[in-house]
Amino acid sequence: MNNYLEQCRKLSLTARMAIALLVFERFCKENQIRVSLVSELSDYLWKWPLIDGPDQFEPWESSRPELANYGLGDEASKELLKALNEAEIEESRFRNIVAGLIEILWGSFWGGAENELSMEALTTVLISSKIDQLPALTPFKFSLFSDMSGWGEKISVEDRDFWRKNLVGNTHD
Repeated sequence: MNNYLEQCRKLSLTARMAIALLVFERFCKENQIRVSLVSELSDYLWKWPLIDGPDQFEPWESSRPELANYGLGDEASKELLKALNEAEIEESRFRNIVAGLIEILWGSFWGGAENELSMEALTTVLISSKIDQLPALTPFKFSLFSDMSGWGEKISVEDRDFWRKNLVGNTHD
């Protein structure tokens, strides 16, 4: 895990969020958390790598789905609590994962890129999820924290789609 996190340290906030999102998606699938809120958050966050400028950012950010707000501190809805109960997942563990996922981006939106804060948030997601196989890092290695003030270079739709289909596998790449 330490080597994996060290490799993540070089990656942009956008790449870190994508890795955390893949972990979140796998966690939900493995634990059979069946609620539309999960796919809504997933679809919403996968739009982030393509946002370019304030004219796109403001409408995107203001359309946050319920789980994004939950990750920022809102109470869990009855629908979410029911799904977590059915999946036998503690709400506090789920909140840690979602809050970490959201914090990677939102912790830097209105100030400078928060390298340490985003790494702490990513670490929380990885540890709290307890999934066996983490996403391969190779596809993310061109999106670096050293580029574009921590956000990484803009990526294409094709790159984003490739990230989204990341095959979980070799964690030592």
